[in-house]
Amino acid sequence: MYPRIKASALKSSPILAAVLLAACGGGGGDSSSEGPTSAKANSSADLPPGAYYTVINYDSGGSDEAVTFLSSSGKFVTAVDSPDITIGTLKFGSDNSITGTGTDVFYTTSWETSSGSVSGSIQAKGNATLTATAPGYESTVTLEREDDYSDRGVTLAEVSDTYSMTASGSTTTITIAADGSLTGSDTSGCVYNGQLTIPDTDYNVFEVSFKASNCGGSDGELRNGQYSGLGAYDPEKDEVQFLGSDGEVAAAFLGTRT
Repeated sequence: MYPRIKASALKSSPILAAVLLAACGGGGGDSSSEGPTSAKANSSADLPPGAYYTVINYDSGGSDEAVTFLSSSGKFVTAVDSPDITIGTLKFGSDNSITGTGTDVFYTTSWETSSGSVSGSIQAKGNATLTATAPGYESTVTLEREDDYSDRGVTLAEVSDTYSMTASGSTTTITIAADGSLTGSDTSGCVYNGQLTIPDTDYNVFEVSFKASNCGGSDGELRNGQYSGLGAYDPEKDEVQFLGSDGEVAAAFLGTRT
């Protein structure tokens, strides 16, 4: 929600089809950027977990379309472009108010971050308007839930398998076991170990955490780190999709079942 790189993302299914996802590399830190671990549900107009079509209007002019994943824990990830995601946490008040924090992780000539706050309100079930503020920056963000995509639900039994993605000349393979454990590697030498968790199987959104180690190449040290993020399963494409960060760099995976 604090983007620096502009890219168009169309409202479509699969939800991530028009977001320019690629192998973003990994980060150097060993801690993830997380806020509070729970969000209070509203008693009137709720903002359910799932995928949200997102429009960002900048105070300096112009706008972008993006996608946001929201978990039942209150964690969210917004993606404008593969090297530009915002990860944070939202909390909901009984008066339909929304507050939260987030960190934008983006790449220009090097990886940078910008942290700020989020405030706003739920306008109707599945729709919200937010203001994202960071030092020297402000934007107005609208969220519109993709109900069909989000309400199909997801289970570990459904997603457990091996998935592969090839981007920027590198192939990444991830295996999700029946207990949610995540393992994988890529052709640069990176080894991935982590966990996929589904907070509520009624909604098509999951949380993921993993460690990247042993990464090779000139940027290998940058790609080693501990990541956390959110994702979803697209049954039409047989794809697992997730976005994450270690608080210093961004990572994205859009893998097809092998």
